[in-house]
Amino acid sequence: MIKLRPPMTKGGWTAGLAAAAVSVLSFIAFLPALRNNFVRWDDGTNLVENPYYRGLGWAQLKWMWTNHLLEHYVPLTWMSFGLDYAIWKQNAFGYHFTNILLHGVNAGLFFLLALALLELGGPKEPHWSQASIWGAAFAALLFSLHPLRVESVAWATERRDVLSGCFYILALLAYLRRFTKGPGPSSAWKYYWLCLTLFVASVLSKEMTVTLPAVLLILDVYPLRRVGSAPGQWFSTAARQVWIEKIPFFVVSAADSIMTLRISLHNHVAESLQQTGWISRITMTVYGAAFYLVKTVAPFHLSPMYAVTSYKTDPSAAPFLMSLAAVIAITAAAVVLRRRFPALLAVWVAYNVTLLPVGGIFHNGSQITADRYTYLACFGWALLAGAAMAVGWSKTFSFPPRRVLLAGIAVLLAGVLAWRTDLQIRVWHDTEALWTRAVAEEPSAVALADLGSAYFEDGDTLGAVELFQRAISMNPRYGFAHFNLGAAYLDLKQLNDALREFRITQGLLPDFAPAYDGSGNALSLQGKLDDAIHDYRRAVQISPDYERGRYNLQVALTRKQHQSEQNQ
Repeated sequence: MIKLRPPMTKGGWTAGLAAAAVSVLSFIAFLPALRNNFVRWDDGTNLVENPYYRGLGWAQLKWMWTNHLLEHYVPLTWMSFGLDYAIWKQNAFGYHFTNILLHGVNAGLFFLLALALLELGGPKEPHWSQASIWGAAFAALLFSLHPLRVESVAWATERRDVLSGCFYILALLAYLRRFTKGPGPSSAWKYYWLCLTLFVASVLSKEMTVTLPAVLLILDVYPLRRVGSAPGQWFSTAARQVWIEKIPFFVVSAADSIMTLRISLHNHVAESLQQTGWISRITMTVYGAAFYLVKTVAPFHLSPMYAVTSYKTDPSAAPFLMSLAAVIAITAAAVVLRRRFPALLAVWVAYNVTLLPVGGIFHNGSQITADRYTYLACFGWALLAGAAMAVGWSKTFSFPPRRVLLAGIAVLLAGVLAWRTDLQIRVWHDTEALWTRAVAEEPSAVALADLGSAYFEDGDTLGAVELFQRAISMNPRYGFAHFNLGAAYLDLKQLNDALREFRITQGLLPDFAPAYDGSGNALSLQGKLDDAIHDYRRAVQISPDYERGRYNLQVALTRKQHQSEQNQ
C-alpha cells in the first residue's frame, strides 16, 4: 500500500498559497452571479414562496429535518438557507454570495485533493513534488472555472451541489489522510470516523453523494492499492478489512436510498417509472455518459433544459448509436490500458458510478441530462488533465521555453473557460433570460411554458398565450402548460376557454389543487357560484394548506350566504 506524504512538509506553504489562489480566482470568476435574481424554476417554491425555512428557530429546524419538499430530503441545505434568510432575508444577492463562497472553498479543497492523489499516483522523481502542485492547480481550475459548474453555483436552489460537494471533498481528504506516514493507528481511525461523519453530512445536503462508498473502494484499488493489485488480494485477510470498514458507509447509502425511494413513490414517481421502459432507460444512461464527456471537452450550446425526446432515446437513432460507440471505445481503452494507465480505468468507473443516481436507470422528470449533475461526476476528468499537466511540467524542467509554452496554454485554457462561464452566468440572471436560452438552444414544452409564465408575470398575456399554445402543440399531455394557458385566458376574461383548459389540467394532473382553484375562479366569474364552491372545496381537499384555495372558498361561501339572505 502506498503511503501519502504529510501535506505540510517542504513545499507545504507553496501548496497552501496555491490552494488559496485557486479559491480566490474561482470566487472572482463567479462574482457576476451576484447580479442574478431568483428564477422561476424551483427558486419560487423553495425560497420565494416558502415560509417554513425562514430562520433557524425550533419551528424552522423541525420543518427542515422532517420535510421532503420537491422530493428532496436535504436538511443541512435547508439549514444553510435558513442562515441566509437570517442574514439577508429574501435578497437574492446573499443566497448567490453563499453559493459562490462555497464554490470557491470547494475549488481550494479540490486542489488539495488533486495534489494528494497526484503524489500518490505519481513517479518518485526529484521534480514531481513541484510538478504535482502545478498539475493540481490546473486540475482545480479546470473543475472550478468550467461552464458546466454554472448551474450548480448561479442557481440559488442548487445550494445542494456546492454544500454537498464541500462535505464530499472533505470526506475524501479525510480518507486519504489515514494513509499518511504521520498518523499512528489511533489517528488513522480518527480520520476514518471523520470521513464517515462528513459522508453523512454530504448525503444530508444532497442525495446524489450516496455513491461515495463505491468511490472509496475505487481509491482502495488505485492509487492506494489496498486491494486488487494482484488476483489473490481481493479477498485476502488484509482485503477483508477494507470490505468490512466500508459496511457503515454502505448502510448510510442504503438508508438514504430507501428513504429517497419512499419519498418518490409517495409523490407518484412510480407512474413515471412505469411509463418509461427499461430499453429507454438504458439508452438514456448511455446517452448521458457520452453527453457529459462531450460537454466537458466542448462546453458550447449549454442549456438549462435538455428535454427527453423519442429521438434521443431511440436505440436505432444516431444520438444513442454515437453515444454507445463512445462508451464502448472508452471502456475498451480503459480495460486494455489498465496496467499501464490504471488511472483511466479508475476515473471511468468512478465517473459512471457517480452518475448512477441521476442516470437513465433512475430517471424521473422531463430532462434527459442536466449540467448540475457534473459537479461531482467530472472530478476524475479534471484530475486526469492535472496529471497530464504535471507530467508535462516534470518533463520540461530543463527546457524553460517549453515550460513557458505549457504554462501559456494552461492560462489560455483557463481564460477561455472563465469567459464561457461568464456568458453562462448571464443565462441565469432572471427567469426570462433563462428560458429564452432554453427555447433558443433546444425548444421543449417545459421551456416554452416557463418562458410563457415569465411573459405572463411581466404583463404580456398575449405573448404568454402564444407560448403556452406552442408548448401544448409540442406535448398535448403537458398539464402545467394547459394550466398556465387557463390562467392566461382567465386574465383575458375568456372564461369558457379558461374553464376548458383547467378541466384538461384536472384530467392530466388530478392532484394539482390550483387547477380546481382556477376552474372555481372561472365559474365564479360566470355567476355559477355553487359549481365554483364545489371546485374550491376540491382544491382544499387535495391540499389543506393551500391558502389561496381556502381564501377563495371562504369568499364564495360568504357570497352564497349573502345571496341566501337577500332572497329571504
